[in-house]
Amino acid sequence: MQYRELICGRMCRYFKPEKHEDPGCGGVEWLKPRTGLDAALSALQARPSDMLHGLDPNDPRLWVVCNSCEFRIDGCDFRDPEVAPEDCEPCGGLRAVAGLLAARVDVGL
Repeated sequence: MQYRELICGRMCRYFKPEKHEDPGCGGVEWLKPRTGLDAALSALQARPSDMLHGLDPNDPRLWVVCNSCEFRIDGCDFRDPEVAPEDCEPCGGLRAVAGLLAARVDVGL
């Protein structure tokens, strides 16, 4: 199964199934070269109330993912200092990375 199918519809409020963006979600794009994560991704809670699975939004490991994302500069409310935290959510890809890290899955960070 593709990571987009495992992550986006379950974890992202921004997901539009009829629209396939290129590039896609930065978190999903960052995860793509890391194979063998299907079972761990499937086990993650879909859109938990704790959006980053207990990780601090400024965790340097999450910033590695965000810094690689093409949407960060223009289009990412979560990392935009002008947007209040209560008015935004992380993308599903970042939620997935945070969930994997919280579950102590080795993703190379």
